[in-house]
Order: sequence, then C-alpha cells, then structure tokens
Amino acid sequence: MAFDSDARLHFIETYTQKTLKVKNDKWQKLLSQDEQKQIIVDFVEKGDNVNLVMILQSNGIPLPFYEFPDNLKAKAVYFVKKGKIALTKDTFRSQIIYGDLSNSPLEQLSALVDELLVPLLSNKRNHENWPAVVSQDVQRHVHSLKSSVFVVAGQVKGKTLLPLPVGAESFTDNDDEKADKNLRNSIHQIEGVIIGWSHQIHDVLKRKSAQALFEGLNPEPMVEIDFWESRARNLECIFDQLRSQKVRKMAEILERTESSYFNSFKILFQDVVNALKEAREITMYLKPLKSAIETVEESEFDQLEPRLAPVLHVLCLVWAHSTHYRMPSRIIVVLQEICNLLIRLATEHLSPEEIFKGESDEALVKIKFVIKVLERFKEDFEEKRSTLKEYFKETEFVPWEFASSLVFPRYNCFLARVRQLEDLVETTIEFNRLEKIEIGGVKGKALSKQIENLYIEFTEFVTIFQNITYNCLDIKEGAFKKDFEKFKEKIEYLDLRLASIINQGFDDCGSLEAVLKMLDAFGSLLDR
Repeated sequence: MAFDSDARLHFIETYTQKTLKVKNDKWQKLLSQDEQKQIIVDFVEKGDNVNLVMILQSNGIPLPFYEFPDNLKAKAVYFVKKGKIALTKDTFRSQIIYGDLSNSPLEQLSALVDELLVPLLSNKRNHENWPAVVSQDVQRHVHSLKSSVFVVAGQVKGKTLLPLPVGAESFTDNDDEKADKNLRNSIHQIEGVIIGWSHQIHDVLKRKSAQALFEGLNPEPMVEIDFWESRARNLECIFDQLRSQKVRKMAEILERTESSYFNSFKILFQDVVNALKEAREITMYLKPLKSAIETVEESEFDQLEPRLAPVLHVLCLVWAHSTHYRMPSRIIVVLQEICNLLIRLATEHLSPEEIFKGESDEALVKIKFVIKVLERFKEDFEEKRSTLKEYFKETEFVPWEFASSLVFPRYNCFLARVRQLEDLVETTIEFNRLEKIEIGGVKGKALSKQIENLYIEFTEFVTIFQNITYNCLDIKEGAFKKDFEKFKEKIEYLDLRLASIINQGFDDCGSLEAVLKMLDAFGSLLDR
C-alpha cells in the first residue's frame, strides 16, 4: 500500500516526520522493513489495536509500536483511536487523538496542567454563566490536580515538594493590607494545606534505612549510605520551602489569626530542622565508609581479606564520633548490609553453577578460601568490639552490647551452606580414590569388584548435583537442603559398605607389606 496515495497513511507519515524531525531517507528505511510497515497499515485498516506509538531511535529511524513504552528514552508521537475501529479515509481525523510524547512524560503533564489547564479553567471569565457552586468545585478540582502532579513530579526526582494553597502568588504582595485580606479569606485553605504538608513530611521522617532489610531484599552498605545522602537532600529541599517568603507569610497569618494549626506548623518545622541536622551529621561521618566500601567492591576476592578490617575501623570511628548514628539499631543495619556484600562477593567468586562441573580439587581450594575470609571478618568484628573503647577519646564510652547473632543471621546461614558444599566436595574427592583401588590377596578380585560397583553407584548418585538448575548458594533454596540430606543418607550407607569391604581386605592380608599397601591405597577414606 502506497503511503502517498492513502490520506490516512500520508497523515501519519507527515505528522511523524515533522514532529520528530525525521529525514525522508530515514522514513524510507522504515518502510523498507515489511514487518514495521505492516504495523502501521494494520493500525489504519483494522480495529484490533487502538494505539500506535512512533518512537525515534538513536539512528534517526522511527519504530512503530502498539503499546506505550514503560521507559521512554527519546521523543515519540502517538495516535489513539476513539474505539476499536478501522479508520475511514474521509473522517479519520475525527476518529483519532494524536500528539507528541516527551521522554519525560511527567514533566510534560506538569507543564500541560500548569500552562494550559489551570489558566484555562481558573479564569472566571470562562465560566461566567456557570452556577457559583459549579465554578468553585471546578477550581477546587483543578487546584487539586495541579497539587497532585506537582507532588508526584517531585517524588520522581527524589524530592518532597509542598504544594501551596490557591492564591499563593498574592502572599508576597507589597500591599500588606491586601495580602492579609487575601490570606484571611483563604485561612481554611491554608490550614488544609498544613494538614497535607504534615502527612507528606511525616512520611519522609518515618522512613527507615532498614526498610529494605525488613522486606528481605538483602541490601548492601551502599544502600545505607545512599539513603542518608538522599534523605539529607530531600530534607534540605523541604527546609528551603518552609523558609520561603510565601510560607513565612502563611505562618504569620496563622499566628495573627490565632489558628490552632500554628503550633502544629511550628512543631512540624522543628521536626524538619532536627531531622535535617541528624541527616547532615550522619552523611558527613559515613563518607569515609563509602570510600572503604567502594574499595571492597572493586577488589578481587583473593585480595579481600586485608581490606575488611579497615571497614570495621571506619565503623568504630563513626560509632565513637557520630551522636546520631550511635544507636545499636543503626549499626546493626549497616553491619548486616556489609555481610550481604560479602555474601554476594563470595557467591560470585565461587560461581555456584560451576562448582560441580569443574575439577573438584580446584573447587575445594576456592571453597576453603571463602570460608577463611568469611571467618576472618567475624574474628575482625569481635576484635573491634573488644577494643572499641580505644576509639573514645573525648566522649563517654558506649560499648556494642548487642548480641553477635543480631549481626550475622543470614551470614551464618550462608557460611553453613558453604561448609556443606565443602563437605560435599571433600566427600567426592575421597570417593573418587575408589576408581584406582585394587585389593590383593585371596579375596582381592571379589573385593575389588565390590569397590568398583560402589564407585559406580556413587558417581551415578553425585550427578544429581552436576545437573542442578538452582543456585546451591542461595540459602532460601530448599531444594539443595533436600538433595544434601539425601546425599548424606546415601554416603552413610556407602560408608558402611566400604567399611565392610576394608575390614575383609585387612583380614585377608597375609603380611605386613599387604597391610601397608591397604593403608596407602585407602588413605583418608579410612578416617571415615
């Protein structure tokens, strides 16, 4: 179908090219792709799809989609049918709604509301013939929409924006008598805004850095640091808004009119000041920790061991000097997050999907090293706890009186899982010795055959772990626990059989030399 000869397709083409500034050769490249071209044709001729979105790619070629994207990275245009219909050639313009879409749709919506809807619907000349009740209701809803968009736009940027009441532009009027009159007429609106601000600010103040831990998301220490940096910026934003000239004028009127909300406003303001002071101090003291954590994150695991003590050293300094962070609930949170970081680094180092597929000897070396590093961190923690008093030079000593179990709940579970893997791999290495064992003596041939059968049975069983599809280092993964329990039961049975064969072998030994050969052949298997 030719785009030039069909008015519907030609309209989509010209509108897209003009709005997105698409060059003609780029448009022709789009049309050269039959699949993409068919999407546009089907939108026009069929009623199955209501939306058509044209998104400009980085190479300058637009691409058509039937759905609005979740994350728009470039400008786009949209065509939306008013129903599930095929567009007619004569009246298609009345059957669609079209326009352009910014890569920041919320900012576009905010601009649309502020610059078009609010001026249009707030202008009293536009509703001169409306009943007073309808006019007031429309203005109330328009301002509510404006405030909602304003607040949401701030949330997207990580800021808490406080919407002002209707007529806020008159709050700084040079004519104080006129300003006071406007404010007295709107006192109930101001009080309503104070209530809304109270909810917004209390939502900010009640947020805890431990929330991600409570939700089981296993956050790392950078989450804690980012939380306090973000909190400080947000409280700075709220503080600046509360100190603005318009808000000060609102507070003065609340005081002069002896409003019951004036005291609530003062308390709210003081809460913000105290929270901002706290966030600033904590952010300042956590900066050195950020550097230490980044060093750990950038290190190879085999270089990690000597870099753990400096992290705990910085935490001790934070505890000794930051009055606001010197709380067990906060230090436990960051310690748990450091544990989560070490768990992730250990998991990446071990590569759980490769543990049972590579050489068992190499896997065992890595596992033992991981256990050594994880144990070293716990030892460093206990050492710093015992020497914590040395960090208090000018202030009264406050020890870490919380139990270690509060710091290492997930860490200990992970360490136990790694030890299970160590046991599993060590057992595999020991039983692999059976492949080359041959027993001499009168019963040697029969016993060797039993050893061979036992080894085949073991190798068949251990393939369970070679074919697993789950992450064996995920402590929430119950499948590993079941498989490991089955493995231990099977090994216990094989150990009993192996012990019987070895006993028969020793009984069959006719000389000291034969006994020594048996000892050498079975080696560590005899310890089982």
